[in-house]
Amino acid sequence: MVDEIITAFYGIKQNLGFDYVYNIDNAPKNDDEFILHNHDDRYEIVLFLSGNAEFHIEGNIYRSHPHDIYIAQPLEMHHNVFLSSEKYKRVVIHISLDFFKENHCEDLEKVFLNRSLGEDCQIPARIVDKEMYHLVMKMNDYIQEDVLHIAKCVLLEFLYLLNHIQEPLTVPIAADERINTLLLYINDHLDEDLSLDNLAAKYFVNKYYLCRTFKKITGYTINHYINYKRLILVRDLHSKGQTLLEASTNAGFNNYAHFYRMYRKEFGTNPRAH
Repeated sequence: MVDEIITAFYGIKQNLGFDYVYNIDNAPKNDDEFILHNHDDRYEIVLFLSGNAEFHIEGNIYRSHPHDIYIAQPLEMHHNVFLSSEKYKRVVIHISLDFFKENHCEDLEKVFLNRSLGEDCQIPARIVDKEMYHLVMKMNDYIQEDVLHIAKCVLLEFLYLLNHIQEPLTVPIAADERINTLLLYINDHLDEDLSLDNLAAKYFVNKYYLCRTFKKITGYTINHYINYKRLILVRDLHSKGQTLLEASTNAGFNNYAHFYRMYRKEFGTNPRAH
């Protein structure tokens, strides 16, 4: 696959990133760029421009249409799934968790926070204010011209409009209602006993069937998913002032040694180095 990168920018001082990519080769159905992932240090906004794809997030599926907008929180696992080899185009905006506080606009963060995991993620093109598309394109122009303070002002207007959309958002398709419910339960009870036997008993399902179905839908084994979410939670709690020991305990790890091994295995580095 060959991508033409129209704009690629990440500014630490500005606490934002901007990627405008156009696929000039055939888009494969599976590619490393589109594996299930999350960004634990930032929010993500995707403006889908063209292609034949779905947006999968925490067990929910959204069909993509030109000018649809997607949003994702740091804890939400998501990826694009291509349904054909049709070429694609999209813009991704990354916003640091510190952006809203540093720019004194905490009220604009609500659109990311006031929703359930994997829900209200798609703002469909039919209700997207046309001005929002033009604002994203303006951001692209200003970033290319290196007038970043103007680009940031445009982003603030975009976020204001995003927060004031009143019409109902897209209702996702759940790949499997039981898995969707299980995902919500896991994320709400990371500090509790989430053994496979307990989860299977809670949902009255054979644990081997549960494992196969969970892996098929999420791309993760149940244990890997739980450990990964706990590791992300540790990072969040640690950033808010808890020691790594306190954070790992409050995130559900039985002991610090287990947390340390999982962290090194997942991220390849010492947790204190993050």
